[in-house]
Amino acid sequence: MAFDVSLLGMGYFSLDAAAVDKSPSEMVITDDKKETYYIVSREVYEDGPQQEGYKIIVNEGE
Repeated sequence: MAFDVSLLGMGYFSLDAAAVDKSPSEMVITDDKKETYYIVSREVYEDGPQQEGYKIIVNEGE
């Protein structure tokens, strides 16, 4: 069963905007196309997007 991307919440079209909006305990992820960025916690990332090939662009604390 594929991961439901709607569970990630609002997507950002700018990496800079997503990086500014995230809290220190969150990370910014994106898919292979790097068109949309999502702010998520590590738990959310590990529960689905990681298995679907999403990559961490900005880690926690950055």
